[in-house]
Formats: sequence, C-alpha cells, structure tokens
Amino acid sequence: MSVLKKLASQTAVYGLSTMVGRLINYLLVPLYLIKLSPAEYGVVSVMFTYASFLAIVFALGLETAFFHFSKQTQKPAKVLSSATYTLILTGCAAVLTACWMGPQIMDWMGYPQYPELIEYLVYILAADAIAALGFAWLRQQEKPWSFAWIKLSNIGINIAANLLLLVVAPTFGDFVLNHRDTFFGLHLSHDLFPSDTWQSIATWGQTQANPHNMIANIFLSNLLASLITLPLLSSTFTQLKEGFDVSLVQRMLQYSLPLIIVGLAGMINETIDRLLLKNLLPANIADAETGMYSAFYKLSLVLTLFVQAFRFAAEPFFFSKSSDADAKETYAYVMRMFVYATGGIYLFTMVFMPWIAPLLMQKPIYYNNARGLSIIPVLLCANVCLGLYYNLSIWYKLSGQTKMGGLIAAAGAVVTLIGNYLFIPQYGFVASAYTTLAAYATLVVLGYAFGQKNYPIPYQVGLLLFVLSVAILPVTFLPQYCPELPQYSYFILPMIYGAMIYLIETFLKKRHASR
Repeated sequence: MSVLKKLASQTAVYGLSTMVGRLINYLLVPLYLIKLSPAEYGVVSVMFTYASFLAIVFALGLETAFFHFSKQTQKPAKVLSSATYTLILTGCAAVLTACWMGPQIMDWMGYPQYPELIEYLVYILAADAIAALGFAWLRQQEKPWSFAWIKLSNIGINIAANLLLLVVAPTFGDFVLNHRDTFFGLHLSHDLFPSDTWQSIATWGQTQANPHNMIANIFLSNLLASLITLPLLSSTFTQLKEGFDVSLVQRMLQYSLPLIIVGLAGMINETIDRLLLKNLLPANIADAETGMYSAFYKLSLVLTLFVQAFRFAAEPFFFSKSSDADAKETYAYVMRMFVYATGGIYLFTMVFMPWIAPLLMQKPIYYNNARGLSIIPVLLCANVCLGLYYNLSIWYKLSGQTKMGGLIAAAGAVVTLIGNYLFIPQYGFVASAYTTLAAYATLVVLGYAFGQKNYPIPYQVGLLLFVLSVAILPVTFLPQYCPELPQYSYFILPMIYGAMIYLIETFLKKRHASR
C-alpha cells in the first residue's frame, strides 16, 4: 500500500519537526522550573491556558475548512486567500480591543500586575492563526519538508529569545555590575560605549532576573517567534492575489463555526483544569498546584507530540482518500497502525520514566513527588484516547456533519467540568488527571458509536483493545503489585510487545492472502 507508506513518511517528517522541535522546546521547561517558583510557573501555565482557548476563536475553524473546500471546489488558492483575509480582519479587531481594554482584561483574568501580557498574547494569537493557514497550505500541497524547516525555525527563535532574555541578559548584567571597576576600566569598553551606556545595559540585564520580567519575557519570546514566522511563509501567501470571495467565506464559516465549538470543547477537556485548579483551591496553594500539574503533564510529551504529528499528516490524507473505493478499509488500517505506535510509545515512556522525570523536571520537589508521579500513566492513557478520537472523528469532517462533532465534544467538556468541580477541592490535580482520562474516553465511545451509525468503518475493535491492554496493563500495574522487581526487568516488555505485533501482522497477511 504505497499510499500508506506516503502517509507514514509524511507523518515521520511532520514528527521530525514537531517532536524534535517540541522536544527542544520542552527543554525550556526545566529552565522555567529553575528560574521560577511553582506559583510563578503557575501564572505562566494559566496564561497559556487562556491562550489555548483564545487560539480556537482566533482560528475560526478555517484550517479544517480549508482542506474541505479545497477538495470540494478544486481551487485551494482561492480558498486560502479568502480565509487569510478573513483572519487578517478579525486579528486586527482583536489587537485594537486588547490595546483599548488590556488592563481591564488582565484584571478579570486575575493578574492585574501583568497588564502587558494581554497585548503580547493577542499579537501572538493573531499571527499564529494566519500562520496556521500557511502551514495548512504546505500540508495540502504535500510539502512536509518546507513545513518542517519553518516550524523548526519558529521554535529555534523562541528558544534563542528565551535564553537571551532569561539567562544571558541577567548573567551579563550581574557580571558587569559586580566587576564594574575592572570592566569600565577597559579601554575597549570606552571605545565602544561610554561607561554610563554600559551601566544602563547592565542594569537592564540585571532587572530581567526579576520574576515579573521573566514571566513577561517568556511571552515576549513567543511573540518574536510568531512575528518572524510570517515572513518565512511569504511564498505561501503569494496566493493572496486570488482575492476575497464573500460567498465562499460565508460557506466556509457555515462549515467551520461548529468546529469552534469542537475546538473549545476539546480545549476544555485539555486545559480547563489549570483554570479550575487556580479557582477551586485555596489561594495559598492554587498557583503552586497548577504549576506542579502542568510540569507533570509535560512528561507525556513524546506521546502528545506523536499524536500531534499524526494529526498534521492524517487530516489532509483522510480528505484526499475520501473518494476512493477502499477508503474505509484504508482508515481502518491506519487506525490499527496508529494503535501499534501509541501502545509502543506508552510502554517505552513508562519503562524509562525513572530516567525521563529527573532529566526534564530537574528539581527533586517535582520528580520525587509521589502524587505527581502517580498521574503519569493516567495522563498517558488520556493521550492515547485523544489520538484514537482523532482517528474516529474523521467521519463528521468527511460527511460535513460538524454540528454532530460539536455535540460529541460538548459531552466530553461536560464530563471535564463536572469531574473537576466535584473532585478538585478534595484531591487537587490528581482529580484533574483522572477527569481528563474520563473525558477523552467519553469522546472515544461516542465518536465510535455515532461514527459507526453515520459512516461505518470496519475497525478491528477486539484486536485494538487487546493490543492496548498488552501495552498498558503490565507496565502500569506490575510496579504496584510486584515492587520487588528491579527496574531493568521491565526492558523485556517492549520486546514482547514488538514480537506480538509482528505475529499479529504476519497472521493477518496470511489470512488476507488466502482469501
């Protein structure tokens, strides 16, 4: 199946850019955890949570609409142009609103001491929404390598800016001011700048070590990366010469607006727990609990990144295959391969967690935290369910029943809200982890049930559940019931899992050949 090899290769390239880039980006997390207290990191987490919700609204669901209408109209350039002009108009309106009402908005968010953050945030979101259409064009045109290098450039700029503002500037400022007599005595320094200029630069650098400035600089770094990404996509936006088609935009919005509900409901499932932790727990521990939970969520990064990389490659692939006679069989095969991969990633992550946790979390307050470590398998299972739902949700996108997708996502959001409201006051972030798993499991059940009714796909449910059980159950429960087992004994589990997949695929190929 050469077309599936093409999907796999594109997923690998998207994965290369997404996983390597995000992995490098995640290396900023230890920096944040070192530089900021859990409460201060909680502020960053809460603001990024608000950003994740606003990003859905800024995007207007036009990324998925672009794929749908490109296939329907066979005029992808016209679709891209009309969608981009729409986001430019809405983005400008949002920027003006933030400049006008910034302090009031930050006061409502609970952080009036950071009035500049809302302006940074809105500029980031407006730029990212437009860039997302540029990246969608590259995916639709099957240019994964162009996608990859621009994504990596964005991440590289963000990391460089973070290091400059959070590490280099404060270190330089401290050095100059602590050695001012020696430094200002150098003839070279007087040739380059007067001593009072060096003094001003050094003082500015030293002030960047202030927690307030560090928090602001995290968002400023993201803003620089987002703004520089747009020129890198300039060749994509040459399609803007196609103009603005009002009737096309109306049809696109009719299709995409229910996807905003899907996106918001999905974001409720993914991130609302950070906001609820802040608001439902006592003020003296709320930000610290939020920061702790966000830090442990990062430990599911490999699985999260794989699911994201798969979605980048699979969405245009699913649309392109929709008219083929064997499309449903192809979707079922993709699901089986996806389950193999996610089960393996879960297994590897759990086996190597004793080494991964100290590497990424740096401080013993995190990686020796028994409560935090207990939620890692729960969050990993939740991400497996989310990946399954991405596969299952293709039916309402292909059939145009986006309103049904909104209802399913809303059901998951209800589970998230009820679970967190009921259990956070007693169990803290542990309740948030289990509620996330319950919400994503709900999406899988409803997505499968409604999908099989409206767009039946021959998924091998029994086989998929068996594979996931072999991947998840032993490595999750053996440490609890057999604590005397040495850690290295778990290295055999991935080998058993790999052998099992080989035997399953060999059997299926023989059965298919005998028909």
